[in-house]
Order: sequence, then structure tokens, then C-alpha cells
Amino acid sequence: MSFRIENKYKIQINKLSNLYEWIYKNDGKILFPKRYITSIYFDNSELSLYNDSIESIVPRKKIRLRAYSNSTISNQNYNLEIKINSVEGRFKTSKKIKEHVKLLKRGYYDNRYGLCYPIVEIKYLREYFKIFGIRMTLDTRMKFKSFNKMKNYNNYEKIILETKTQNTTISNYIDEKFFFEKIRFSKYCNAIDIINKI
Repeated sequence: MSFRIENKYKIQINKLSNLYEWIYKNDGKILFPKRYITSIYFDNSELSLYNDSIESIVPRKKIRLRAYSNSTISNQNYNLEIKINSVEGRFKTSKKIKEHVKLLKRGYYDNRYGLCYPIVEIKYLREYFKIFGIRMTLDTRMKFKSFNKMKNYNNYEKIILETKTQNTTISNYIDEKFFFEKIRFSKYCNAIDIINKI
């Protein structure tokens, strides 16, 4: 497995222009056009994936379907993604799913967590940059809803920047030079926390 280092930073909306300025001053480039992402997260009846993430248990997983469009669920092309967090770092597998509607109805069986069902649907706008030879993503316009309840989306005001690299030296360099707050952040866990309060 090829693990990577992922760091996340909270960006204040009034500091967003400072972030863009910093990226371009450091010869950062736009890697891909910005696009909307839809992620559907799975969990078992005990919310074990959520609890493992909250308690920082390793190894742990996130299981999700992800699509890159604004069409309806029935028309989207989804990838099944499994994210593994371990003491070595983070690893992600991704494969295209042809019959995702069946997966949403029947659930996904995981050898650690058992039968998992869709719990939360999250949408957001993602921008992609390359700086210092690593990939950087910026997520804005986040919104989420409980998957099985007929409710409108809840808007989530946070802006999250993420760096992804296998190079420890570059990761540490950005930590030293960066002027935004480094945080632990999970879209799935934050959505569950807010939904449980509503």
C-alpha cells in the first residue's frame, strides 16, 4: 500500500483572498477545473465508522460513494471509495460502480464493520491546486442531509483546505510556513453531529 500524509486547515471566509494570493505567490497552479462533488457515506447500525473516527482509533475506515456532477442519483456515475487510516498514514482505493442504486438499497458488507448502509449525503464545491509539487484541494459551499429522510440540505459554512503528499519534508515545510489553523476535520462526522442536534 502507498500511504499519504493528509493535513487539513480551516480557512475563514474573509481570509480566502489571502489564501489565493499565497498560492499564486508561491507559483501554485490550478490542477483541474473546479467541480461539485457528491459523497454518500456508509455506516453500520451502531455508527461504528463514525465512533472510530471520533475516537481516533487506528486502523479505521470511511466507506463512501462519490460522484462528480450535479445530476440526480440515478444518473450519476459513482465510484466506491474506501479510505483507510493507519499509523503509517492514509490510503484510498477507488473503483467505478455500475449498479450503485442496488448498493444504496442493499448496503455494503465490510469485513471489519459488517453490513453498512448509506447514512449521510454531502455536496460541496472543490478546487484543485498544485504547489511545491503536492496536491492541494479547497472545499466550499458544503451542504448535507440525512440520506434516508426527506429533508432539505443543511448548509455548512466552513471552508476546508487539504494538502495530500507522500513527502514528509514538504508536509512539514507547509506546516511551518502556512498561516491558517491546522485542524482535524471529517465532513461525515461533522454532518452526523449536526444532524443529531436538529
